[in-house]
Amino acid sequence: EANYVTKKQDLFSAYKLTQEDKEEIENLGKDPRIGERIVKSIAPSIYGHDDIKTAIALAMFGGQEKNVEGKHRLRGDINVLLLGDPGTAKSQFLKYVEKTGQRAVYTTGKGASAVGLTAAVHKDP
Repeated sequence: EANYVTKKQDLFSAYKLTQEDKEEIENLGKDPRIGERIVKSIAPSIYGHDDIKTAIALAMFGGQEKNVEGKHRLRGDINVLLLGDPGTAKSQFLKYVEKTGQRAVYTTGKGASAVGLTAAVHKDP
């Protein structure tokens, strides 16, 4: 049993952005093709799958938390579920993100509870 989990290596926790880093980020933000560049930079060794790469990029950046009319809060988290036949690069995408994404943690269904992993699949009529 565990009471909490800590990530073994958080290489970015001690990293501080320099002024040069901030200027570079601002310049990248002005690039009209920045979205495409980000998508192409995710798992570049895997050809195609731009829809999956886009979903992963959005999840890595996260969404905006909203408080609807002060009544209830909508979390800004973006979750991605990858389904497919064996050998379709699902694990490779996730392992790439784990190595490059600061907030990413790789796990499998074996490491999660039934409550933590739920999904519904419906066949189109």
